[in-house]
Amino acid sequence: MDVSSPGAGTATSSRLDGASLDLLTLLLLVGGGLGTLLFTAVYLIEGATQPGYDVWVQPISSLSLGPGGWVQRANFVLFGATTIGCSAIGWHRALRPGFGTVTYPVLRSVEGAALILLGFFAQDPTGGYPPDVPAPATPSLHGEIHVVLSYVGFVSLLSSLLLARRFAMEPPWRGWVWPTVLFAILPIAFITAFGATYGHAPAGVFERLASSAGLPFGLAILARLVAQAWLGAGRRAPDGVRS
Repeated sequence: MDVSSPGAGTATSSRLDGASLDLLTLLLLVGGGLGTLLFTAVYLIEGATQPGYDVWVQPISSLSLGPGGWVQRANFVLFGATTIGCSAIGWHRALRPGFGTVTYPVLRSVEGAALILLGFFAQDPTGGYPPDVPAPATPSLHGEIHVVLSYVGFVSLLSSLLLARRFAMEPPWRGWVWPTVLFAILPIAFITAFGATYGHAPAGVFERLASSAGLPFGLAILARLVAQAWLGAGRRAPDGVRS
């Protein structure tokens, strides 16, 4: 549904171009990017400041445990909400009516829903964190749910392959196809390495790389769309006026 005001620019063609996007769509996309930056900043700061937490070994989800664990739980929920409310809706508006208009936002919504639920189903204590809290002899139900949700979230990152397919169909974006494919595969490779080294260094580093590997490239895509919108607005402005 297009809620922009009458006369505003809308994504009415199949071409992906920031200049054709309305202000609401651009704000949603930027909001999704800012949500990713905030999520990353919070878990990096929390990991560096929590007593007894080892970023080389511990997964991000361990920050949900112990004193102050509510911060990371809220971080998961907020990130999931911005993924659905900003990224998924924004990309639906930006991609319409071409390839990926529905499937790409749906996969992003799956990712967002998994993140929100991670905020309510914490993992079991492991690897000595929280300090003096032993790991359970058998996984708890909420711990098992957490593991399943974690993998659902990472698998949905393959939605980037759909975006790569859309780029391949757009001549101005074809140079972005293989980088998009690369940054779709990297998180899967890093999370595989995390699983292989779980409980030992550098498992924590591998998981952080899996979570943030695509961030710089994703921001580059957003920057290009915003730049296209700004240049398009300048071309539409009266002579001598830069909007």
